Amino acid sequence: MATTMATDATTNSSAPASTATPLSPRTRIARLILIYHFVLIGASCVFYILRGFDFEEFTSLMGVLAPVTALYGGAVFRFLGRSITEPNLNAQNGVPINGLVKWLVNGHFVIVLSLITLKALAPNVLNFQDMTMFLTLVESALGVYMGNIILALFEGSKPGPT
Repeated sequence: MATTMATDATTNSSAPASTATPLSPRTRIARLILIYHFVLIGASCVFYILRGFDFEEFTSLMGVLAPVTALYGGAVFRFLGRSITEPNLNAQNGVPINGLVKWLVNGHFVIVLSLITLKALAPNVLNFQDMTMFLTLVESALGVYMGNIILALFEGSKPGPT
């Protein structure tokens, strides 16, 4: 009995040290959302510096991107902060992360970045008014679904008493 307990204690204490814990799907999606939105803002700044946008267009574009980034970023940072104070929050995975969620997150980023890039690099193809109209359409159409995904992923349900 003592040998079994000693063996269990040895194997349990060495297991976490030898294997790195994989990131939970929530954490991976959270990082992806943050990275994508900072890339969008960074790319917009680079295009502004390269004269792809004038000052009025740039400030209008930031007026569209900043609130969406703040909304998603706020939910993600809240989740990341809670995961520090509630260690078992990362272990909870009540919401399945499937291909549709990843497709929506990646698709949203690709569409918005494509619109910004197309306007900045080919203004004869897409003018600023058309870009903002399409951005508004994308944010309105996908924003509702993205908002629900963000809420479901990062707000989560409170674990009941066990």
